[in-house]
Amino acid sequence: MALNDDICAASPASEMEHPPGSSPSLSTVEGSRTDINRTTSPSKSPVDENPHGNQDYLTHAFGRLEIQQQLPMAQQFFAVLEAAFQTAVETHHLELGSGWQERLRQADEDSRRGTRDVEILMWIRTVLEQLRYLESADLIDAMNALADGSRDDVNREVVISPEYPPVIIGHIHNSELTPIIIPVIYNICNNYERAQHVFRIHGLCPALVDVLEDSDWQPGPLVSSICTLLEFSSQQSDLAQCPEYSLQLILQFMQEQKQALDPSDMLQLISTANAFLQQQRFQMHFVEQGLVNHLLDAVIDSYTYENEGPEAQEELLFLRSSITRLLSDVSATTVFANKYSVESPVVASLIHWLSDTRDQMRICSCLMLGNLARSDAVCLNMVRRLHLHERLLQIMREQTSMQVVYAALGFLRNLALPAENKAMIGTLQSIEVISSFWALNFNPQVQHASVSLLRQILNGCIGNVRWLLESLSPDPDSPAHEKTYLSLLLLLFGRTDDVSTKVEIGRTVATICRCIATSSQGLPQESTSAILHRLYAMHADIARPLATMTTQSRFPIIRSEGWFALALMARSKEGSAAVSEVLHQMEVFGALVTTITGQSTNGHSSPSTQQRPNTDNTSSSGSNGSDTRSEQEREMQAKDRENALVLVNELLKNTVRFDFLFVGVLGDEVSVIRRGILEDLLRGPQSPAGAQELMTRAESEDRAE
Repeated sequence: MALNDDICAASPASEMEHPPGSSPSLSTVEGSRTDINRTTSPSKSPVDENPHGNQDYLTHAFGRLEIQQQLPMAQQFFAVLEAAFQTAVETHHLELGSGWQERLRQADEDSRRGTRDVEILMWIRTVLEQLRYLESADLIDAMNALADGSRDDVNREVVISPEYPPVIIGHIHNSELTPIIIPVIYNICNNYERAQHVFRIHGLCPALVDVLEDSDWQPGPLVSSICTLLEFSSQQSDLAQCPEYSLQLILQFMQEQKQALDPSDMLQLISTANAFLQQQRFQMHFVEQGLVNHLLDAVIDSYTYENEGPEAQEELLFLRSSITRLLSDVSATTVFANKYSVESPVVASLIHWLSDTRDQMRICSCLMLGNLARSDAVCLNMVRRLHLHERLLQIMREQTSMQVVYAALGFLRNLALPAENKAMIGTLQSIEVISSFWALNFNPQVQHASVSLLRQILNGCIGNVRWLLESLSPDPDSPAHEKTYLSLLLLLFGRTDDVSTKVEIGRTVATICRCIATSSQGLPQESTSAILHRLYAMHADIARPLATMTTQSRFPIIRSEGWFALALMARSKEGSAAVSEVLHQMEVFGALVTTITGQSTNGHSSPSTQQRPNTDNTSSSGSNGSDTRSEQEREMQAKDRENALVLVNELLKNTVRFDFLFVGVLGDEVSVIRRGILEDLLRGPQSPAGAQELMTRAESEDRAE
């Protein structure tokens, strides 16, 4: 229940009319369950347990005035007060002075004219204080009336004066008044942000937490009101007033009341729990006291509502997602990792969830276990002893839900971080499963996650690079025999419009280049040559993803990675041919010129307008002649320039001279770039040609071809 409707504690809402401009009680909405009504049944009088007797004072008051079905709400408010006061006069000989009935009736007249007399309201407050002092059961009748009156904006403005909220909150601990005070506070705060703020700063949240501990709650609408008040009072609030066990009480309340709570109530309690868990002391208490199980049980319990209608189903989906996010955040903390080992019952439950057919349970399991798998020891245990990678690959094969698949991909990526796990995870079968997500019908997030997982599996593992270069079909007569899993990845690069996926594919190609370069030191020359030949002979467009990395400007570190990988690729003749092919693109060539010279190529797109490197002791172009770049920027640009120069040098070494052209041979493909332009670039500051002149020459020679 959100704070956008009113609740009623005075009389059956079905018997009330609503004056113009007033908000209807929630009980008037069909299907609503938020009418807090303590007087609908004589057997359930709010004062049945009152030490002054078992008389139903409110029923008695209504009977006395015979107004149950005749008067609108505003008149009932003052009429019920009059009846309650009269009973107190007769029972306790309360002295109210002469003309007190007239004062209430005058207030009634004022209310119908839309005006208020603050003095009369102050007098009512004085009488209520007397009733409280006398511990009179008539106070309950009066508070029932105030529950209705608290919906009036003028009354609410008076009540949130500094002296009143502490008094109202103080009555929460009175077990007889609690069922009345809760609706009063709810109605005061309903759709009234200033009132919510006032009650928040006066400690409503810790008072409500105490109520959870002190009271034996029965299923009913009052529980929903408590959930709502807990949610708003815990948001943007200083929870320092709340003891550490507050969250424990809230979660226990949620568990004990699960039969009485509907999905919206549960959502409010989860929102409240989330507010508490933003603070470290509550996080520590939550984990150390073993409260994680409460939220895991809440996920399971949420499936007991499966027979509810469509609206409830939407709330249930949101509820499970909210709990999952909450548990995911908690499982990422150090205190969680220290508390729960792989052998703990909580982790055992999460592992069991991986095989469950319910999506949200598997998502929750993947996220929490994935967060736990952030040390080599845990990852090795999960793969080598528990074989969780096999369960995750099975989830990915089933492809029943892309949300589940996405979570499984992230978990498996964490498991692949230790070098010892890569070979166990990166089999040919796993490469087949991962590559299945590169088809057109998968969403970009899943495709990006699958490529990211592949990159992690390939990193430093030459055996997995070989699997990626395997033919799609062992039949030499099949067209698929000439295609590899890497071919499928490059097809995805050409099809996708998602920039992050393109860049991730580029980083994967860069990982392949690094892996081959570092592994070649321990491999026979013929093995390295065979891998390089297969890499370039079957993938003519292998350098294109790397070119994308060098031309993007959002992530400088990725741009540097691109130049480094292109330089590695250009070390072989076949690799040089692949690089020379992408340098025909003016955007890529312009980025190369800018990186080496530090000069803008003006009309040509380049990753940045970097300053000319300070190799000749000239200053960079700040307005006062100072270098405006940070130390980190200068170091990165120097590394980029160094890698770009290595790239040009390797291109020149691995080509054959043909007149004024140099040619790189790649099978039957011929790639042509101007040797003279590259030689000028290699001269650096000694070259007489500037960036713009080099670009103009390149364009001119392109047209001449």
